[in-house]
Amino acid sequence: MKNIAIIGVGLIGASLGKALLKNGMAEIVSGFGRRRANLETALENESITHIAETLEEAVHGAEIVVVCTPVETIARTIREALPFVEPGTVFTDVGSTKASIFDDFHGICEEFGCVFIGGHPIAGKERSGAASADAELYVGKTVVLTNRFPESAFQKVSEMWRSAGANVIFMPALEHDAVLARTSHLPHLLACVLSAVTPPKLFPFTGTGYESMTRLASGSPEVWRDIFSDNRPNLISALEDYLEKLAELRKIIESGDESVLEGFLANAKANRDLLQSGKSGQS
Repeated sequence: MKNIAIIGVGLIGASLGKALLKNGMAEIVSGFGRRRANLETALENESITHIAETLEEAVHGAEIVVVCTPVETIARTIREALPFVEPGTVFTDVGSTKASIFDDFHGICEEFGCVFIGGHPIAGKERSGAASADAELYVGKTVVLTNRFPESAFQKVSEMWRSAGANVIFMPALEHDAVLARTSHLPHLLACVLSAVTPPKLFPFTGTGYESMTRLASGSPEVWRDIFSDNRPNLISALEDYLEKLAELRKIIESGDESVLEGFLANAKANRDLLQSGKSGQS
């Protein structure tokens, strides 16, 4: 794979470019985005090989175009790029929601002789931008691809992510959105609520627990606005289940029954320990 274009060179895009160049998977990584300073940083830290001045320049000759823009702009970006690519070009993305994007591009790419393979790397940091690019960001992490035909395109995108160290799995778009609402979007929402409800005068009394619980709230408001909006039905369903469990815990605390309270906490601990043991087994 010689030529890859990355549209939106933030943490996710820059880290991918850096990994592909480091591992020799790509010779040319063209970067295109809104902020010149960020692109120059990506060039300096070897996340891209050159800065494209236009979208046309970025995608011209690319075998794979990776769209790393906010969810709400992915569809528009691909639409604008299609007239400038050669037949056979593979488009993929890194959006946290998938169904709406797949619906938009199920047939449009085919009209131009191109292919769209939906993708979502389940990885990240609270820091954003090319300055935080990390070639090891995807090592051992899961990347979900949400459509697998044509097989040759699916394999090409899979190979790209595996070269960055990721584990690639297939999951249909609708299932992906329902699952990620609970494992990614709801946790971010809860971190934001906890951060919002805590007045700054209490900050001197916060410790590592509070910092860990609210770390996700440092994410880009623009990015997460789009994710919450795009996955609204699944997120609301997950939130309703959470509120039901929270109400159950409140009743237990109000009852003063310490044995029931301990049982609730023990079950939660067992579930968390199971998660941690599974993660340890994968490493």
